[in-house]
Amino acid sequence: MKSVSKTFKATTKYASLSIVQNADCVELRSDTNALHSVIDLKNPQRLALRNLEYLMGVLLFIPAPQKILLLGTGGGSLIHFLRHHYPRSHLTSVDNDSELQDLIRQKMLLPEAGENLVYLIDDASHYLQHCGQKFDLILVDIFSGSQSPGWLLDLQAMRQLYKLLTDQGAVAYNLLVDSDHDFKLFFENLGQLFNQQILSLAVDGFENRLVYGFCNAPPRREMSYYIERAIAMAESQDIDYLSVLSTIYTTNPIGSSVIY
Repeated sequence: MKSVSKTFKATTKYASLSIVQNADCVELRSDTNALHSVIDLKNPQRLALRNLEYLMGVLLFIPAPQKILLLGTGGGSLIHFLRHHYPRSHLTSVDNDSELQDLIRQKMLLPEAGENLVYLIDDASHYLQHCGQKFDLILVDIFSGSQSPGWLLDLQAMRQLYKLLTDQGAVAYNLLVDSDHDFKLFFENLGQLFNQQILSLAVDGFENRLVYGFCNAPPRREMSYYIERAIAMAESQDIDYLSVLSTIYTTNPIGSSVIY
């Protein structure tokens, strides 16, 4: 018997979207049918989109983060992942679309707020300007329509993110930028700000560009160390970290300030 999908369409102040529920998952899609989020109903902690799996590749290079900032709550898939695998870490999730968050919460797709999970309704740029905390990991997963917002690529936003990192902290961007010129300028500026402690990678089948920036250089490790770490993390987190690592080494020069 074929499973029947149910589609709920909604328009908020910031977006027009569809929530599509199948037997096994719930999808969050834009008005252009672009897939933004997928929640596996049986295993909500499993990341179903490869671009988000590759975003988590930053975890290969840093200690287990104790304080995490997520810019862009979205459909909640990253929150499920982080709460499951880092239950003792404190997670702050910021999003400006309160209507969308209410819809997702009504569908019971967002973990409940608690001592270690805080949801804030705020514009990300405003939050960065006024935040006085430090974080071990900052994940940037915000979009304006089908693109990353322009302000996010500005040097001012990069500096604000950099100031919020602990000494061993890292920021990971999930970007959609059509302009190669704009992305190149962003990457060059990020490299200067982070003293070239940066990595970039693409994901087959996705237009997203993923970028990691490290406040300070991770400990110098040989490839064999990261292979062992990728295997261990893959078993516990159900992510093909070996493929992520292979892409990192393929697209970034060995002997740079991060990989050797």
